Amino acid sequence: MRMRHRATTALAVLTLAMGPTGTALATDALDDAFLGAVHQGNMAEIAAGGDAQKNAVSMCVRETGKVLVRDHTLLDKGVEELGRKLKVALPRSVTPKQEQELKEIRKKARTRAYDNLWLRAQDTAHVQTLDLLDAEAARGKDATVREAARKARPIVAKHLEMVRDCMMHMPPRHR
Repeated sequence: MRMRHRATTALAVLTLAMGPTGTALATDALDDAFLGAVHQGNMAEIAAGGDAQKNAVSMCVRETGKVLVRDHTLLDKGVEELGRKLKVALPRSVTPKQEQELKEIRKKARTRAYDNLWLRAQDTAHVQTLDLLDAEAARGKDATVREAARKARPIVAKHLEMVRDCMMHMPPRHR
């Protein structure tokens, strides 16, 4: 799910806020877009994680949702701080598509089907986010943003590992 993809990218921002100083404040359009996607992703992940805590049947999915809320709430504080520091205007809400994707998953609330859809969406999103982080780390213009993407990668990989661990514990007909 793209909502997860952008949200998980937000992990890069915490590192950005704590990265080295002395980098030029001007970023290019690609770095700005990366930061905007990270912010929207954080907001989407906070919503999705909170939703999983309420609507998942599996303890594994509920716990993973809790971790995502915790991590992305902290990350978003860093995103907002970095946006101010670099003078990057951040979006104020998730995209309509992100909102719709969560609504679709929510239709299966409190069922194993919900858990399955939520986990599949998270798996797809985290794989895409790892690709995005790698691209930013390789081609981003701002050194601080590139470094943040590099440092965020293990965190995103850990989230993907958690999601896949939950998937392995799902009954076979729900994988």
